[in-house]
Amino acid sequence: MTELSLTRIFSVTMYYHFAFMAISIALFGLSASGVYVFLMRDRWRDVPDERLLAAHAFAYAIVTVLALAVLVKLRVGLTYTPSNIAIMSLMYLLAALPFFTGGAAVSLAISRFRANVNAVYAVDLLGAGAGCLLLMPALNRLGAPGAIVASALLGSLAAVCFAPAGARRRYSILAAAFVAVVVAVGTAGAFTVSSTKGHENHPVLFSKWNSFSRIGVYEQPYGAWSLSDRYTGPLPQTRLMDIDSAAGTQILKFSGNLADVSYLQYELTALGYRLFGSPGAAPAAPFDALVIGTGGGRDLLSALVFGASRVDGVEINPIIVNDVMRDRFKEYSGGIYDRPGVHVTVEDGRSFVRRSPHKYDIIQASLVDTWAATAAGAYALSENSLYTVEAFEDYLDHLTDRGVLSISRWVFDGLRLISLAQEAGARHGWNPADRLAIVQHEKVATFILKKTPFTDAERKTLADAAAALGFAVLYMPGMPATAFDDTRDDYSRLMLAPDRHAFYARYPLDVTPTTDDRPFFFHTTKLRNHSFVAPWLRLMGVHVERPENPGAWATGGLTALLVLLAISSFLIVLFILGPLALTSRGALGSGWFRSLVYFACLGGAFMLIEVALLQRFVLLLGHPVYSLTVTLFSLLLGTGLGSVLSRRVNESRVRRTAIVACFAVALVALLWGSVLPAIVQAAIAWPLALRIALAVALMAPAGMVMGIPLPAGMRLLAAAQPELVAWAWGMNGALSVLGAILAVFVAMNWGFSVTLLCGAVLYAVAALLMMRSTPRTAVISTVVTPPAAR
Repeated sequence: MTELSLTRIFSVTMYYHFAFMAISIALFGLSASGVYVFLMRDRWRDVPDERLLAAHAFAYAIVTVLALAVLVKLRVGLTYTPSNIAIMSLMYLLAALPFFTGGAAVSLAISRFRANVNAVYAVDLLGAGAGCLLLMPALNRLGAPGAIVASALLGSLAAVCFAPAGARRRYSILAAAFVAVVVAVGTAGAFTVSSTKGHENHPVLFSKWNSFSRIGVYEQPYGAWSLSDRYTGPLPQTRLMDIDSAAGTQILKFSGNLADVSYLQYELTALGYRLFGSPGAAPAAPFDALVIGTGGGRDLLSALVFGASRVDGVEINPIIVNDVMRDRFKEYSGGIYDRPGVHVTVEDGRSFVRRSPHKYDIIQASLVDTWAATAAGAYALSENSLYTVEAFEDYLDHLTDRGVLSISRWVFDGLRLISLAQEAGARHGWNPADRLAIVQHEKVATFILKKTPFTDAERKTLADAAAALGFAVLYMPGMPATAFDDTRDDYSRLMLAPDRHAFYARYPLDVTPTTDDRPFFFHTTKLRNHSFVAPWLRLMGVHVERPENPGAWATGGLTALLVLLAISSFLIVLFILGPLALTSRGALGSGWFRSLVYFACLGGAFMLIEVALLQRFVLLLGHPVYSLTVTLFSLLLGTGLGSVLSRRVNESRVRRTAIVACFAVALVALLWGSVLPAIVQAAIAWPLALRIALAVALMAPAGMVMGIPLPAGMRLLAAAQPELVAWAWGMNGALSVLGAILAVFVAMNWGFSVTLLCGAVLYAVAALLMMRSTPRTAVISTVVTPPAAR
């Protein structure tokens, strides 16, 4: 629960690029704790078990609240200066302390109670699974800082339970004092995220956490995104509402009279409605609209201003719908969410569209961003399933014959929408050249994709409106392309390119169409052009370019990954492999390389598969937090059962069982890579309960198989070379840390199917290494199993 709550705090206080650090931090802290317990084994030989467990459990409680109090105050920018990298490293170490102390307590419990290791391991997995189940209600009721404080308080309770009978009263008094102090300093605001990125000096009118976001409303005017310069009239009051201080939206002060917001007809984002009606006049024919991402209600009002007879809205965040727009700011916003003819649903936009039986005349999505990291977005690094080829196919299938899809994006990242329209059109058997209009004003571009070719009258309506409002036409069917002598010319170049794939290859940024397999719409940096990679490729004679893009800060996720990879590697050497090398180098002996590579492969492969599955099930379950909870719970349950069952394997068959299990996991990973997309597409329209049941049914049995190779390998190693056990845990933990980062890196650049393939290859390599090892018939039935082993 601490690990996943940290992703929420990092997303609010920093930028989404850094939120996924929590995953590697947890694995690093747990791995380092195992090494720590190993190094202290001789010094603690005569120390009572209960004393050690109580001390480390209480240490976990103390360092957790201290680390939290500091972490909510630290800030780090997007520039990778030495000072920023130093702050990142400090945050990494500080956030790792709870996992280090808590992991030490669990490692001690498992190593000290070998006779009951199965029971201890089962309770450990049960607690981890309970943490997954408790995550959502804890975040919804307590917020991310509160959930971490609750974990710390549970740690103090564990210390009392562990304490020797003679010291239990003392620990009870300490725990009660600790709770009192935490409550007191918490009430004083020690754990409150008092300022967030971009709002350090703005009064907060409302803020609330839930399981996947922090919603804030500020006494801060929020200007129109793309209002025409031709409008000179008054503007209504506004309040800024945002998600994790990153994705902002307006709350307009609305009296209920549409004339008060008639200025919206001058907005670029509302341009598509001009094909169906005119402000202040009844439309020639009734039309229905769907708004994806209703936010503060601005796009709902735009549809009503142009005379929509029915407006459906879908908003993924229940706080925005229920706490802000239908409660705290209902009067301020004129009750737009409950206005007759308006129907707002709390659901993921993609899932809503896929399951809806309704067809719309216009589907609108204006700057719907996911730059705020969700809990599983920690792995995803801001993936967005709204902007994929499959999503565009869903939108087109839910348009009437005269319907249009209107999407507004920033100019610097909008070029990819053309490639999405082209690929979706190709799958439907047509070219969007006569169905797509692109109009721009200042930093925003609106893409209007029609299900059928534009008529002459429709093209004239859009062109005349653009001219009257002072908007620039980047592309219009039947009109000659306008030369702007800047990157805006790329829009018409791609639309008119005889070979779009050749254009993708030549273009310095990655604008290939994103898919459900690789849904990283905001990641446009080509790996070969990245500043960390390009110099090495130049040395090898490979042509690279340095893309010039004023909005390229939004693609900094790749840089964040590489920086985190470097920091993690350094800390792994410093705190895991380094201590082992200094104290246990003599334990390596002969045949050590094959054994350690086996455990390294297991650590990396498990994380590659786990991360890929997390992303695959986001689309099925409708939100990353559901995927995170269900995936981790299913895999924990499955691997726990698999580990327990592996201990019942006859000693003479352990090696063979490990080989078969590794090959079986590799086969399952390959099948998942090819079959899961079809399963997800077929089941996405099912009720949520059935989708969750399907996910558990797919993952839990496979998790059982994934839980066999590690303990089986440890049984063999402990019997043949017990001096290598500590090294094996260290290598497995180190590659788990790096595997979590590399999984995101591979997915961003090549997709989730390739990520699963890489995991399958590593499991196959592990099987081959086990096959080439010398068979051992003497194995022990119990081993020391650290908490980091997944």
